Amino acid sequence: SSAAFSPETRAKGESMIGAGIFPGDYVIVRPDLEPKEGKLIIALSDGKNNLKKLHFDQENHKYVLQSCNPDKETYADIVVDELQVQGVVIGAYHKFE
Repeated sequence: SSAAFSPETRAKGESMIGAGIFPGDYVIVRPDLEPKEGKLIIALSDGKNNLKKLHFDQENHKYVLQSCNPDKETYADIVVDELQVQGVVIGAYHKFE
């Protein structure tokens, strides 16, 4: 069981503050875990890695990469046809200074 922990897995933006992940936080990712409903994942969308909560919309049969920020106008969810998961988030490290 290996976990990735590198500067490339630092959170950017405020889309995940509702999950306790803030800009600049290090995110610990397991690329070998299977993504499951409700889990935080790193997924590729439009050529960019996105840290989001995984949801499957049963009605439309689409994956939704959900923001965890109540300001959905600024931090909109991303609907994807094909899920390209880079890894499952297993933790985060927040540096105070």
